[in-house]
Amino acid sequence: MKRVFLIVFCSLLAQLAGCGKLQQGGYVDPYAVDDFTIEGLTLDNFPFVDCSTSTSPLRDMVMYSLLGIPYEWGLNVVTGSQYAVWFHLPEGMVQGSDEHKAFAEKLSMELLRSSGSHGAYVNLIDGSSGVIIDSRDISRNEKTYAGEKGVTVETKPLAWDALVFIVHPGNKVKSLTQDQLRKIYTGEITNWKQVGGADHEIHAYTRDPDSGSQEKMETLVMKGQKMLDLPEMMGATMLSPYISIETDEWGIAYTPYYFCERMVGDLRNVKVLAIDGASPTPRTIMNAVNGRNKDAYPFYSHIYAAIRSDAPQDSFQRQIYRWLSTPAAKDIIDASGYISLR
Repeated sequence: MKRVFLIVFCSLLAQLAGCGKLQQGGYVDPYAVDDFTIEGLTLDNFPFVDCSTSTSPLRDMVMYSLLGIPYEWGLNVVTGSQYAVWFHLPEGMVQGSDEHKAFAEKLSMELLRSSGSHGAYVNLIDGSSGVIIDSRDISRNEKTYAGEKGVTVETKPLAWDALVFIVHPGNKVKSLTQDQLRKIYTGEITNWKQVGGADHEIHAYTRDPDSGSQEKMETLVMKGQKMLDLPEMMGATMLSPYISIETDEWGIAYTPYYFCERMVGDLRNVKVLAIDGASPTPRTIMNAVNGRNKDAYPFYSHIYAAIRSDAPQDSFQRQIYRWLSTPAAKDIIDASGYISLR
């Protein structure tokens, strides 16, 4: 309980003080985006928008933009190793110092609520959230759970992301083929020497079954092939791959491209591998999306928005879900660092 209080307190202090290193070019003026408002939407009636860890900056930017609150990228003072999006309440937006503090505290508490890929879908099905922005589409198990609850879920893609592979900077391997990756994770390739590296056993790290990273690994990379069953190599959090690789010169792990490029604060302790000779960048991801064979990064995927099908058409959650497909929302998606579906 003390730790939870400390995290909330630190986050609130950071919000009020505007802590954090500016990373993405300064303040974003939501009023410069045409037609970004939803009439009558306030912090008090804003439906809970849940999210996965890697989509939390976009969820936050959506909330700030719809409420007309300026924001900026900065160091996440809670973790100390990631970047996040912090808000700044302009003078006069909330009258009175007590009201200003209460508004900031309420907004901070809302933004601390992030349930992860699987938890966000479960919360949506259970009715404890109104909309979700998730790193993946609804899973087979989650559809089954929804059916048991008598609920159907609508989903739609919002932007492009990718799955990337990281190794220790001391590993001399710079690129792997798709086939080599699959063989590493099925156990057919067990030594770095087999793929041009040093003569040492490969330590293949994985993620927990319900994570967005694991779902992408199984669908994008393995394509039906059974992965090694190594519970001791399984990471439970988004930072697990980075912690593992920083301390293991012979490890390999996977992580979302967006989380790696925009949210991890220091990439000096890991190296991102090229796949089939293509390093993951917005250009190489879009080359693959557009069917170009040359310099195309193969493991691309969508992030999604989702809502319960029974959400009323005039409800704020339904209006937010529709708004997420507008040009104004695509501006926010582009500003977040994701690749919007323009």
